[in-house]
Amino acid sequence: MRRGLEATSRRVCVAMLGGLAICGLSGCGPRFLCERGAMPEPSGPPRVTLAPGDVLDLRFFYTPELNVTQAVRPDGKISLQLIGEVSAEGKSPAELRSELLALYQSHLKEPDVAVIVQSSYHRRVFVSGEVLKPGVVLMPGTLTALDAIMEAGGFRLPTAEVDSVVILRHRDDVQYGYCIDLKPALRGGEIRPFYLEPEDTIYVPQTRITEIGQWMDQNINNLIPKTGIVVLTQTGNTTVGYDLR
Repeated sequence: MRRGLEATSRRVCVAMLGGLAICGLSGCGPRFLCERGAMPEPSGPPRVTLAPGDVLDLRFFYTPELNVTQAVRPDGKISLQLIGEVSAEGKSPAELRSELLALYQSHLKEPDVAVIVQSSYHRRVFVSGEVLKPGVVLMPGTLTALDAIMEAGGFRLPTAEVDSVVILRHRDDVQYGYCIDLKPALRGGEIRPFYLEPEDTIYVPQTRITEIGQWMDQNINNLIPKTGIVVLTQTGNTTVGYDLR
């Protein structure tokens, strides 16, 4: 029976990712590459970079009159005294600082500057499906898929398909799908952390048995008068009973 449930879990995950691929090919959204292995799983925390909407504090140690707080514009740039416009999008705070030191070298005797990120507009992920509190989860630092699910209240058990959690990620106008198994974490075991990137979507699907139960309610049980009988249905080696009283 256990092998049967594991096979069902794999089918649920493959069906979901396959459905996304079909959707992309049919023109109802961006092109998808959702097969397992379409993109290597991240092996470590993602590189933190700046994006439009991020609010930056620039602090000059020896020339405080140049201090400024700015949001990265939609075109990815900021505008500073003496040097004009500077591209910030896609750079880490340390990389932007190094560029500013070089740009101010000819304008200031001691161009020491600190780049402080006050807020990151896009550093968030979305958690949906069988969790207790679906919604937006902020990620001020590194965040794993399991961390995000715990921030969303944890799995809704026993209806959550814990071994087929789906991660959706946009990159270069392509949406990639990952299917990960988080069941060992419920038993206190170790799992390889899956590090998230901003704007990722984590979806926890329902178990196959839950789907069968919902189908029974919608298509069979609701059509039968409540006469005090119990309807039994066979699922593999398991018998599920529905009390209609």
